[in-house]
Amino acid sequence: MKLHYALCALFVALVSGCSDGGRSATEPGAMVPGDVGAAAAFDPQTTEASAEGLCSWPTVSDPDVLNIAYPDEGATYWGTMTPMLRGSRVRIEGQYPQARYFSFHVYDPLNRPVDSLTDFRILPRIAGSNAFRTAGAAPGADYVAYIVPEPKPENPEPNTIYAGSLSLPGSNALPANPLPIVLYRIYLPEVDATGGVPLPRLSYELADGSVVPLSLSLCKPLPPEGLPPLLNEPIREASFPGNASPSRAPPPRVSRFYNLFESLRVLLASQSGMEIPPNALTEDSSGGFLSNRDIAYVSALFRRSSGQLYVVRARAPTTARQPTDAPLGGAQLRYWSLCVNEFASQRFVACAHDEQVPLDAAGFFTIVVSDPEDRPANAVAGNGMLWLPWGGVYPDSLLIYRHMLPNAGFGEAIQNIPYGTAPEDVMGEYFPRLAYCDRATVEAAGSNPAAVFAACGS
Repeated sequence: MKLHYALCALFVALVSGCSDGGRSATEPGAMVPGDVGAAAAFDPQTTEASAEGLCSWPTVSDPDVLNIAYPDEGATYWGTMTPMLRGSRVRIEGQYPQARYFSFHVYDPLNRPVDSLTDFRILPRIAGSNAFRTAGAAPGADYVAYIVPEPKPENPEPNTIYAGSLSLPGSNALPANPLPIVLYRIYLPEVDATGGVPLPRLSYELADGSVVPLSLSLCKPLPPEGLPPLLNEPIREASFPGNASPSRAPPPRVSRFYNLFESLRVLLASQSGMEIPPNALTEDSSGGFLSNRDIAYVSALFRRSSGQLYVVRARAPTTARQPTDAPLGGAQLRYWSLCVNEFASQRFVACAHDEQVPLDAAGFFTIVVSDPEDRPANAVAGNGMLWLPWGGVYPDSLLIYRHMLPNAGFGEAIQNIPYGTAPEDVMGEYFPRLAYCDRATVEAAGSNPAAVFAACGS
């Protein structure tokens, strides 16, 4: 029982989960669907027991309480832990939500993604009814999927997530992931937080053929809805005591996230001033921080001692107005966002996704990040600029820029940056260029975002 409570406490502490591209950038076709046709269906028999499986998700992300592990403000995460037994599988019964994106991910004990199942890859019970794959299909259609305690085969079964297994002497095997964390993510839901449909129902199909609902006594996920914003709003509205110097240093380095150990290598190199070569710690490319395999990101760490504020500028990718527009359609990405985070606590201060970011006439976005006291008067949407708060209690600011589900033809996507390659060499005009600056310089540059960035970068 003590172990159960310890695991639950660990899960609550980690459920918010950062988004990231756990897949290798060099994996060909990593974001391109397989040979599943739009008209295909997956319709196993529904059991009465599984239909009763309610209250399967004990935790939900929250911008105040569970704002850790570098989450994206545009997403909501529901989480659970599913004990995996040999010969059993977890059944997922759900409906396609009205949202920009949804997925299921399974994680190992180091919080690395083992496998996942993304909206457009989930076959519906009735052919052609997946609104994330078939244009014109309405949200709300039914699907069934499974989590199995097996390694992922070369030709995986449809609608199946593989949690992995551990080989033993003889022909025996045990789950390598005996108590995996399962996250259900929804980005930009409409109607309500669940996209106008019930949360998916989970149940166990055991080796003897019996079905047991994964129904918990806690019928409302924690933390409860309606909590007042006790932390985020005060942090956003605060300015750093004593204010920062208007002096400016060279901008920080932009790095792509690959895995936990690579992040440690970059951190050690930046803090020590030493050159630590790539792959010095590991060649692992499996992600971490409960990362999302459908997303890749670049980041940069800013210091108050280097400037009063900072400015970010890049060409904006085109994004899906309907989920079928990417990666299957003509849009470059399904979704992109920028978040201002604090490195040590892993909290986001504020985020903005594609639809919230104003663009100038050339199709570029310009973001200004400062304390409220240092906000330039011209950093407004009417001038093609977006202002985001630094977070007045924090000495550093970690900027995270995410790309989700790129079209195969979008070569400048973050997902396409090979390990050891400078992001700007791949991203071109889509690479986020940075500059420390001060309020007086931004305001003196006027209403043209390009002129503002040029003044700050000179």
